[in-house]
Amino acid sequence: MLFRIDRLLFSYFTFLFLVFPLYSLAQNAPEKNPYVKYAVNQDEENYIIDYTFKDHYNNFQNYQLALPIDYTQSRIAKFGVPLWLFEPYVGTEYNLGIRRKEMKEGLFLLNDNVIEVDKSAVLEYYSESFCQPIAKMIVESLADYGRDTRRDRIEMAIRFVQDIPYGIPTYSDKNKHYGGVSQPPKLLLDGYGDCDSKVLLFAGILIYLIPAEDIIFLNQADHVLSAIQDNPRKGDTYIKYKHRDYLIAETAGPGKRMLGQKGNYYKTKFNIEPLRLESPSILPYSENDIANKPAVNHEIVNNFTVVIKNPSEREFRFQLSFDNRHWKDFYLQSEHSGKYVFEEDQHVYLRYRERNSRFAVYKIQTGNAYIFRWDSRKKRWEPQG
Repeated sequence: MLFRIDRLLFSYFTFLFLVFPLYSLAQNAPEKNPYVKYAVNQDEENYIIDYTFKDHYNNFQNYQLALPIDYTQSRIAKFGVPLWLFEPYVGTEYNLGIRRKEMKEGLFLLNDNVIEVDKSAVLEYYSESFCQPIAKMIVESLADYGRDTRRDRIEMAIRFVQDIPYGIPTYSDKNKHYGGVSQPPKLLLDGYGDCDSKVLLFAGILIYLIPAEDIIFLNQADHVLSAIQDNPRKGDTYIKYKHRDYLIAETAGPGKRMLGQKGNYYKTKFNIEPLRLESPSILPYSENDIANKPAVNHEIVNNFTVVIKNPSEREFRFQLSFDNRHWKDFYLQSEHSGKYVFEEDQHVYLRYRERNSRFAVYKIQTGNAYIFRWDSRKKRWEPQG
């Protein structure tokens, strides 16, 4: 939430007045996806966060975080500015200096006469302690899949944040202004957050997975999301910034959106805000391409069924055969799965045409699920998992 300040001149003095929009303090129950489990407990020294979400392969991930109680509370107390900052004052350099100091210490800034959260300062202050551990777990999960790629890192971070329940932050200290935002440790302890809060957590995680300069914020009148530098695929929503393409990343949730897929609240009018911080060291990519577990969800597959998944932004056309001679046509729409039931447990052949008009043929087995994703760089479909 933003508070605008207007300047009024009276005789020899300058006063600043706050124009205060009224809003409801009522807190509705956070919105969540039915499969999400989020619990916060504590022992003598730590808050223990236990969070189960679905990743971009539709598999469950369970992450646990231990946050030292005293350290976490002291860090949370850093954020926010005193309400007296918005009271009328004589505009001397001394008074202006006091206010600038309070904003800086509280991780806020004055932008075009609007006091707002300094997103870059928030990330610089909180990310190493509260976001880097999450980034490490994401890398470990992708290493298990043998899929530690740039795109997979981004998609996994998006799902982690999207599945955190959506709710408007509340605050116990009524003497401070928080800009309607929960900083990362408060969001993690609350177990919910709004678009502003979630996009900060997302960016805080992502700066350990990809270069920070590849991340920008898109500030809309009533919404905040981010955009990530990447090559657009067909159907992606992206913007141009400094001659580079940035795909939108909608992390508010609880709806599930892939990188480049616009959500219900995306608007074409926004202010671009780049990160103003030095990129920390990126976590090294896993050198092991061998999966310790498949990137598929076997829960819905019985012995007589094959499940084919298409998580891409384009339609997947393929054929199935019992004998590699007689074929039947099928297709899957973007981001859909198909279940194909047979009369017995058996091998089945799957094929699709490549750019050279030849067929790529795969021998698959009932009782399994298979993912086929479109590789926009190689211009071809590739099996995964």
